Amino acid sequence: MKDKTISKYTYLKNIKVLTYNDEKVLIKRKKKYDLEKIYKYLDDHNITNYLKPFKMTDKNLYFNYLDKRVLSTDELAKHLVYALSDLQNKTTTYKEIDKDKLKEEYDNFNNRITYLEEYYFTLQDMIENKVYMAPSEYLFIRNVSIIYQALNYAKSTLESWYKLMKEKKTERYVYCHGKCELSHFISADYDYFISLENAHLGRPTEDFVRFFKTNCNDTDMLSNFKYYQHRYHYTEEEYLYFLINITIPIKIDIYKSSLNKCVELVDFFDRLKITSDFILKNDKDKHHYEKH
Repeated sequence: MKDKTISKYTYLKNIKVLTYNDEKVLIKRKKKYDLEKIYKYLDDHNITNYLKPFKMTDKNLYFNYLDKRVLSTDELAKHLVYALSDLQNKTTTYKEIDKDKLKEEYDNFNNRITYLEEYYFTLQDMIENKVYMAPSEYLFIRNVSIIYQALNYAKSTLESWYKLMKEKKTERYVYCHGKCELSHFISADYDYFISLENAHLGRPTEDFVRFFKTNCNDTDMLSNFKYYQHRYHYTEEEYLYFLINITIPIKIDIYKSSLNKCVELVDFFDRLKITSDFILKNDKDKHHYEKH
């Protein structure tokens, strides 16, 4: 590589692209993660759908440039789901449930839900006592019931999950990508996960929760989930845990910039509606399948 002459270089976000005659090399700054350990774990479990650098130094990672296939977003999502289920099937393990940590997690979820309820109740009360509402305030008041529905659903689902988990002795764990979303997945000569800095052992639901929250506006998530469950089926408690994590809304500030905030609020409520529709349709199909 040193003997070749660089004809040009460009940048893709934080990645430098060097061109040596007809060859392209991607150079990414190496962060403080034990990537060697991550790559070894994946290799030991026969995981092939991840992009591995051909060279690593103390500062940089060097990757061969790959020409991406032209796929629609829905097609790319299906490739991601297939690769994710393969990763999880090959790395599934079981761990004993620590009941103290389980109770701590349950309390954390409860506290988070309670905090959001109080936050949105206070915000609603303050706005409703105004004579005139700003556009973002009016938009919030018109749709605030969607937030309460999500929080109530999350609270009820949390109780069902905790009741099941208290009776179990072990639960499944898999190797998680850590940043599972379409922007960290490419399809070229093969399908590859990229950006593996946050890979770790975690619950099976973790990666699909991230995928759902990040890309639910971009692709048919119900179809993706059904395909995923066909290849890696959740237990009842895993499904409930998945629902808890996708239904608890974020805390949103409606007062930064009126116009931009209206756009952000529309997106926020759209995601809550998409999540609600996803759950209703999936549960309906699930019950129909179980009935027959």
